[in-house]
Amino acid sequence: MAVAAGVTAALIVDGIAKKSEEKTTAKQSEATAWETEPEPTAADVTEARGRTYQKIQGCRSLPVEVARRWAIVVGVSEYADSRVPALRYAARDAREFAGWLTSPDGGGYAPADVKLLVNEDATAKNVRDALFNWSRNALPEDMLTIYFACHGSPESPDARENLYLLPYDTDWSNVASTAFPMWDVKTALERFVKAGHVVVLADVCHAGGVGEAFEAGRRGVAGLGRSMVNDGVSGLSEVTEGVLVFTSARGGQLSREGRQWGGGHGVFTHFLLEGLEGEADYNSDSAVTLGELVPYVQEKVRRATRDAQTPEASGRFATDLTLAGGADDRE
Repeated sequence: MAVAAGVTAALIVDGIAKKSEEKTTAKQSEATAWETEPEPTAADVTEARGRTYQKIQGCRSLPVEVARRWAIVVGVSEYADSRVPALRYAARDAREFAGWLTSPDGGGYAPADVKLLVNEDATAKNVRDALFNWSRNALPEDMLTIYFACHGSPESPDARENLYLLPYDTDWSNVASTAFPMWDVKTALERFVKAGHVVVLADVCHAGGVGEAFEAGRRGVAGLGRSMVNDGVSGLSEVTEGVLVFTSARGGQLSREGRQWGGGHGVFTHFLLEGLEGEADYNSDSAVTLGELVPYVQEKVRRATRDAQTPEASGRFATDLTLAGGADDRE
């Protein structure tokens, strides 16, 4: 289930207008531009927002209680095999996202509840252990967030359906046996993760294809610069109810990174952090819900990249869920 474009537009128009109504009364009418009545009350706006969320098939707009929050955060900029192209900001993205999660002013997670794997710590073995073993700390009443910032790649030009995340110890000459298969992430969600709410955030697919097979293919075949890794990530949302998968780009698009975004970030992670820090709080209730965060990041990334990169969300999840601890129990 992909978040509908109409829902995204409605949330953004509504939210942006409401954030600015304290500065100018002229913009008050914009806060409910998608409503038919010219001057609705605050109760009318709240009810309308609930109806809008319900248009996202399979998603719920009711308050959600989460007992405890956990996170697995993986970021790889440097690779042991120098033939795998380095990324500039993936490791920084992971560290700063983990920093927000554990900040008292951010997510409020206990540091022990966040498994951070960056560069040389982000080996295939350690990623597997985190997903298959450590993740089982999260119980059915808990929430687990899984974040990836790294290369993603198909196995080869002839096996593009075999999709991989590239950990630190990926062997450029043998991606198939050393990278982390996307189906192992699916296996973790199906067999090992017990958390009732799971959010997968993937800032991947910086490269269209990595490895010896792709280098050979590029010498004889044009058009190998883009892959469908994000389609593979999005497919994880079909595993079970309660899973949101939010990818940095559509299948076939490249995820961008650069100094123009926060001094050095992937554009997706930059606006993800910006939204979590309050910019996506459209209704100014001091809590950024997934129903607010998703359209905020989508709109910002599309505009920043001139529509060359479009984040996609899929899954059956509660739109009133937040990544920050304690916010779901608000009155």
